[in-house]
Order: sequence, then structure tokens, then C-alpha cells
Amino acid sequence: MMPVQRGRDYRYQTLPLREVCSVEMAHLRDHFELAPKSALAESVVREVASLMESEGRAKPGELLTKEGALLPLIEEKWSKKLAQGEISFSAAKRHIEMEQIRRLSSKRDATVEDVWRLLNQSEVAKRRSPKTDDFLPKEPLDASSLDVRPRCLSDVSVPEDALTKATEKLVEEHGLRPAQAASMVTMASKIHAWCCPKVEELKPGQVVWLARSIKKARRADAKLFIPVTLTLLTEEEMDAEIKTRAQLKALKIRQIERITAEAWRQDAVLTTLDIELLTGCNPQMIRELLEAYHERFGILLPTAGTVLDMGSTMTHKAVVIEMALSGLATNEIARRICRTPEAVDSYIRTFQNVSLLKYHGFPEAYMARVTGKSEALIREHLALIKKHFPTRDELARYLGQNNILSKQQKEAKYGS
Repeated sequence: MMPVQRGRDYRYQTLPLREVCSVEMAHLRDHFELAPKSALAESVVREVASLMESEGRAKPGELLTKEGALLPLIEEKWSKKLAQGEISFSAAKRHIEMEQIRRLSSKRDATVEDVWRLLNQSEVAKRRSPKTDDFLPKEPLDASSLDVRPRCLSDVSVPEDALTKATEKLVEEHGLRPAQAASMVTMASKIHAWCCPKVEELKPGQVVWLARSIKKARRADAKLFIPVTLTLLTEEEMDAEIKTRAQLKALKIRQIERITAEAWRQDAVLTTLDIELLTGCNPQMIRELLEAYHERFGILLPTAGTVLDMGSTMTHKAVVIEMALSGLATNEIARRICRTPEAVDSYIRTFQNVSLLKYHGFPEAYMARVTGKSEALIREHLALIKKHFPTRDELARYLGQNNILSKQQKEAKYGS
């Protein structure tokens, strides 16, 4: 029997999937129909990493500073240890912090306080603020104003002559046909370049991050993670003095607002763990900031919890229904939750269909089968129906006002 690992935090189990090598191997296995633990795929990935190591590329999770240093926010070694429960998050953070200091010191005289001012401002923001200090921005971010350039795999090119050596080695060691070996090396090289941009492609304060794509899937898969360019710090924020807790919260909500919008505009979403690793905020603070932002502006920032219904936050579908029942128009709801008007209309139609089935007394399993939705989503809609229309008469009135009940049903209910 395997020993039980007490205190293991399962939030970190997907960290190894976010490594470049994992993404490369997942694509190779799928495209070339290789075994789950293919030694051939591992050889290809290893050869490509060696080939591209000297090209001056930034790995996912490395923040570019004004001096040109690349500071790691997470490292493969510690990701694996966290996933296996061999080390605590605070211990991994200390190891990574030592590497951050070393790299920053290679570009200028630097101390741990210099790293804190860039990446761990909570260590320097110790002064309490009056409760009246407002940390939220005056206006919500206009996501359309962001200078976002999605990284497209189809746009990546690699020099053919540079791949020859790796191809020849695969032919010799694994007995592959030259065309097959060249195809595998080319694919792995393109994915590597896609995930690891050249340093000159980034601006100071930016980081490439392997984020969860908006594509839904039943199980975790490294192919679901795609590279997105995030502006963790603007030039102004890199020079700012953060001394109070209110100033810290103001910086963090600006970061969360910006990076979630940037990821979303690149067809990806950030999980709570992503935001924690990027901003240094703990989950409780992240939840507090997101709830305060939503309460102030009525805008639900696009995270994995709200877009993909991952986590304990209120789902975006429920928020759409709440907004629609409060009288907001489709276009305004779409703006507030970073979705398309067509998606909003689809959520509302599903709610109305469930409402009609509820009115006629059909069971949950039947509702799920008729609508093609999960029973969990049906239960979520039924909870909203119970909250807003506790009696059958109130539900009938809602259905009648929206022309969902037939004329005959309405006349039977209310009289001609």
C-alpha cells in the first residue's frame, strides 16, 4: 500500500502539464499516434530543447525586467515537487526567490527588497490604511484598448538547416524514416518556439504564460494549455512605491483586471492558481478583490472559474441569468462578462427552456435529456428559478411575459 501524503495540496497537480516539454509531447503523441509514455517523443523533445537553448528565448513564467533579466515566477523543478506533494508552496517560493535575486543581480546590484518591489509587494506594504481608502479603479478597464497580439502556432517558423542534426540523430537512434523524423522535429520545434518567444518579442514587465484555453474538455490535457503574453507590470507600476495595504490592493486589482482580460483576448483563461503565481496574492485575497470589483462595476472578470465553471465562484451562466432578470439588455450583459451577445442569448434560452419544463413538472433527468445540458447545470437553473419565482403563479407570469407559454395556456391560467 502506498503511504498517504498528508497535507498534500491537489491544486498543484496540473502544474507539470503547463511545462513546455509536456505540451510538446502531448501534441506529438496525438499527431503521430504515439504511446502515452513514448520514449521516442521524449527523445524528440530533448533534442529540440538542446537545439533551441542558445537562441535567447524566454521560457513560460519568466518576467522580463527593464534591465533585461528574466525572473522566473515558477520553475519546472519546483512545479514537479509541488505536484507530488514533496515540498510546500512557501518553501518552493523561497527557492524561486533566490533564483530571482541571482538573475537580477547579474544585471545590476540587487537585493531581496528589489525583487519584492517587482514581484512580492506584500513584503514591503506593511502600513495599514484607513478603512475609507478606496483601492478599486475609478473606471473598469476597456479591454479593447489593450495591445494584445495572440501567439499563433501557424505563424511560427524555424530554420530548416538547424533541424538537420536533430533529424539525423533520430534516424540513427530510433530507425525512423528521414521524412518522419523531420516532421516530428519540425512540429516539436514550432511548438517550442510558440511557447518560448525570443526575448526581443517581449516588453519589460511582460511574461509568457501557459494558460488554459477556453476549449472545454472532460479531463486535464497538456494540449489544452496555450501560450499567452501578459503584462504583469506596466512601466509606471515597476517604478511605483507600494507602502500601504490599500496601495497593494490597488496594484493587485489592476494586475488581475489586465491579465485576465489579456488572456481572454488570446482565447485563454487564468485559474486562481495562475493568478496566485503571477501576482503573489493568496486565494482569499484574490476572491476578495474579484468580489469587490464585481460589486462595484457589475463586471465579472473572465477567469476559469467563471468561464469554464471551474472552482467555487458563481458561474458566468448564473451571473448572466441574474443580470437578465434584473432587466439588463443582452449587449450590456455581454460587455460585463466578456462574452458575445449570441452566447448570452443562448444562456437565457436554456434558462427559459428549463423554466418551462419546471412549470410543467418534468423531472431533472428529463430536463437534462431534452435540453442536452448537464444535470448540474439544470440544478443551477432550478435554484435560480426557486430564488426568483418561488410560486408556480410567479413562474407562469414570467413565462407569459416572455411569450414562452402558449396563448391557450395563458388564457387557462389568467382567463381570457
